Amino acid sequence: MKSILTSLSNDIALLVSSVLPSTVTISGTGLALGSGSSGSGWIFDQCGHIVTNAHVVKDLVNPLKIKPAGKKQVEGEVIGVDQKTDLAVIKCESATSLPPIKVRTSSPRLGEICLAIGSPLNLNESASLGIVSGLSRQSTHPDGHKIEEMIQTDASVNPGNSGGPLVDANGELIGVNTLGMGETVNFAVSSETVLRIIPELIEHGVIRRATIGISIASSWIDEPGGSQEVIQVRSVSDESSPLVPGDYLLTLDSKPIRRRIDIQTILDRKSIGREMRAGILRDGQALDVVLIPKPGGSS
Repeated sequence: MKSILTSLSNDIALLVSSVLPSTVTISGTGLALGSGSSGSGWIFDQCGHIVTNAHVVKDLVNPLKIKPAGKKQVEGEVIGVDQKTDLAVIKCESATSLPPIKVRTSSPRLGEICLAIGSPLNLNESASLGIVSGLSRQSTHPDGHKIEEMIQTDASVNPGNSGGPLVDANGELIGVNTLGMGETVNFAVSSETVLRIIPELIEHGVIRRATIGISIASSWIDEPGGSQEVIQVRSVSDESSPLVPGDYLLTLDSKPIRRRIDIQTILDRKSIGREMRAGILRDGQALDVVLIPKPGGSS
């Protein structure tokens, strides 16, 4: 009779073999003479779109070299980059026959088993096992910008893993491996961010953001049943804004605001110049104010 460990080992091996055909190794030549870099990526759809990290393709010259797992090398071209979330899209006509990875729409649970797949240290088709060690992390990228809502994992992530998939036990994508901070602390851009950013990169090539002219921080307020994490306004840069430092931002455009990413999700290119109602709490009093988002720049 097979042991539990044998069954688990077989299941993990099957999981890896089911995800590998949807992964690629990415390499290219840099702008500077003799420069270049490599990383990992995964198939987003059947139209030949490959997702990776922005820092993997930064300063590389098209066409890029794309090596699907177990197949010959082909070429691809970067069509969209968002430095703020460290995501990029490559179009590869030869990848239309490769199976895409399903992107999970629900957030992972703390402690879930996960697999990081990619090409660390130029070792193609590698896999590492771990768990989801933390959620909703904010991490500072080596380039200096902060990435919101990252997944923390102890699955090994090394140079070359960047851009590869972090998948759950069903083989669904929960993150894009991005930062290796040590043996047990590594970070991935969440699938929630992927679903928000990648379709717009495919369509427009850049992310055009809106702003309501505030800086924010996470805070807590007391509600019936216990404390609730909320977003508090720390400073206001727009003199015409009805918001003031200390306000708690509870809703925006009739949608609840609990995390930074909630605001980012609402403030897209379609919201620029459009009146939005915001529900706030000021000095214990609930108020409604009108905000008009302004252009916040493009990626």
